[in-house]
Amino acid sequence: MIKKHIVLIIPGLGNEVWLVRLLTNHWRHWELEPEVLSVDWQNSESFNIKFTNLNKKIDQFLKNDCKVSLIGISAGGSAALNLFSERSKDFNKVINVCGRLKTGPRIGWRSFSRMTASSPAFAQSVKLFEKQGKLLTRKDREKIMTVRAKFGDELVPCKTTILDGATNIQIPTIEHSISIYLSLTIFSNRLINFLIAN
Repeated sequence: MIKKHIVLIIPGLGNEVWLVRLLTNHWRHWELEPEVLSVDWQNSESFNIKFTNLNKKIDQFLKNDCKVSLIGISAGGSAALNLFSERSKDFNKVINVCGRLKTGPRIGWRSFSRMTASSPAFAQSVKLFEKQGKLLTRKDREKIMTVRAKFGDELVPCKTTILDGATNIQIPTIEHSISIYLSLTIFSNRLINFLIAN
């Protein structure tokens, strides 16, 4: 019997659960079951609390003997990679879509402090992955894909989305939100093929 393949998706700061569900519904044609995990990045909870809650939700799917992959969108990218770093053997693959994985610039429009000002938990997540990411093995990195806009992202600097040893791809888009929407729809074949490949 083939295991059900659940794709757990962690949204960004806007927590647009309904929109992500809509954009990924067609993935079911490839026998992938998208499930969006709501994360209220704007509330007062620390990332540690959010991380614990996400782990509990993941455990429910693993108990049902499902194959589980992770996708983190924007702010959800570092959260997904932190989950993967802690328990990589539990996951099939993980994808970071336009998400900041490193603190990056300290000054300017896209500075770390400016981009994380509305969510201390997001800042904590990025800083945690900067440490955790260094511990990933070569085999772990082969299970990771990062996706970024080829022609620029006004919120997330390109260098902060890339992970050495991972499959780092560009899609021919510009702008943060548009790149996310198109990566999940028009250019989703690259993500889907990565998820279903052995």
